[in-house]
Amino acid sequence: MKKLSIIIISSLILGGCTPKDLFVKPLAGLEINTTPTSTVFLNGENKGETPYSNKNVKPGSYTLRLVPASGDSLPPYETKLNLTSKASTVISRSFAQSDLDASGYTLQLQEESSGETYLSVISEPDTINVTLDDRPNGFTPLSKIVIAPGSHSLLVSSPGYLEQTLSINAVKGYNLIVNFKLASQTIVLLPPTQATPSASPEISLSSASPTPKSSPVLVSTVEKPYLVVVDNPDTQTSKGLNVRKEASSSSDVIGKASINEKLKYLGETTEAGWFKVEFENNTGWVSGKYVTLVK
Repeated sequence: MKKLSIIIISSLILGGCTPKDLFVKPLAGLEINTTPTSTVFLNGENKGETPYSNKNVKPGSYTLRLVPASGDSLPPYETKLNLTSKASTVISRSFAQSDLDASGYTLQLQEESSGETYLSVISEPDTINVTLDDRPNGFTPLSKIVIAPGSHSLLVSSPGYLEQTLSINAVKGYNLIVNFKLASQTIVLLPPTQATPSASPEISLSSASPTPKSSPVLVSTVEKPYLVVVDNPDTQTSKGLNVRKEASSSSDVIGKASINEKLKYLGETTEAGWFKVEFENNTGWVSGKYVTLVK
């Protein structure tokens, strides 16, 4: 046995390797882009400015600090990173005077021993709408959704925040973790504009007594922000999305909204993802799983 050990070690040395090399983990990658340009600090060490790219980072835990260029008077950003071997971590950050107005995302891959391909989505704030490949997919946090390897589109949105759209690439045998930071947005609800007689285009000057046949047809429109019905839980039996009296799936149904129907959004959303809407001159609630907010 002793002779065998000596032979193995000798072979490693002759081959340009040492026993220590057997236990060295493959390196990790780190890519960072910011607006504006920022200085990158890893565990307190200055690594230069963004855009930053390094494919030879030792795997492990790090404290990342991004300091915007001097003169912008923007607060820095700091977070904890766990860089894993054979995978890159991608960070994008747009700075603002207030953290509420800052935005960005982090992409990270974690190898799965099962060989399955997953997608996980977390966010700040929590409980935001997730649309995957143009189909509603629930609310954050979402953990290990089975997904096909390859390219996908991901959209996240929530009332009061600017939505983000991202093209992602799922890798076979990995869990792609996407962490979004949404910037706040002030929504101002304006009353419907009422036409005055002097400015109304419907008044005819060619006839003193217009008949009903010559009267213009007024088309009802829904002003932004509004909700568009994009899906419903059971199209074969319900034939529409239930509009409920209260924000609960057990509440009474006051009507059904059709696919692509626009519903006036009344500016309220519950933590469970129910939207308050105006439906046939009544106030009701619809589940955010089946609608898209248009601002």
